[in-house]
Amino acid sequence: MPFKGKGGARRRLRELERQRDEIERRMRAVASEFKATFRAPRIAYLAVHHNGGYFNLRWRGDAGDSGVPVFFELTTTARGRLALATLPTPVRRLFLGFERRRLELNLASSTCQHELRRLRDYLSKLDALRDCEQENAR
Repeated sequence: MPFKGKGGARRRLRELERQRDEIERRMRAVASEFKATFRAPRIAYLAVHHNGGYFNLRWRGDAGDSGVPVFFELTTTARGRLALATLPTPVRRLFLGFERRRLELNLASSTCQHELRRLRDYLSKLDALRDCEQENAR
């Protein structure tokens, strides 16, 4: 067992909440660094996006005629590949460096959020178990 009982689970929950906050801070710092490195107009930029309870760092492009923000993957979509192809080699390398950092932070965010959800579920079920045990002890 990775921790001892409810107290250990609560301690881990607090650690993960601090970790989640640190990941979000790092995401915002990377997005700010990107915007400082590449002044407007840009072909794309990094945006911190909150979705489903966790933060994600995403590539965002021009809204175009629709006016709707366009999010895309830099290396796995046609739009992203086309954007990369238009860049000079040194600039493309910088974009890919930001992409690596983005991928690492997104993985950290999603695994942290997954563990947070599992721990909250575990603690909730322990509370329900305690309630049942008290009811059945009468």
